[in-house]
Amino acid sequence: MKTIGVRQLKNEATQIVRAVRDQHALYVITVNGQPVATLRPYADRDIAGMQRSQAASEMAAIERLAGAVGEAWMSVPDVDDISETPRRGRVPIGEED
Repeated sequence: MKTIGVRQLKNEATQIVRAVRDQHALYVITVNGQPVATLRPYADRDIAGMQRSQAASEMAAIERLAGAVGEAWMSVPDVDDISETPRRGRVPIGEED
């Protein structure tokens, strides 16, 4: 695996991508000497992995939403409690003037 700086990648992008494609070369891209990314040949499993990751993320969001809905559902007051408390400016039934 070769290590290249981002400036070198910018200057030699065509040659580097060609090496990845033709020679299946692997590169670690650095910024200020620190690794930040890898460049490697594409594989069909890359898309499958992204789709699984996205599906897992969406399922986690759905589960968080379900939990929030469940908590809110449990905190809804009982209908009997609501009917005993008059709304502002309203008189309970049977107590009209």
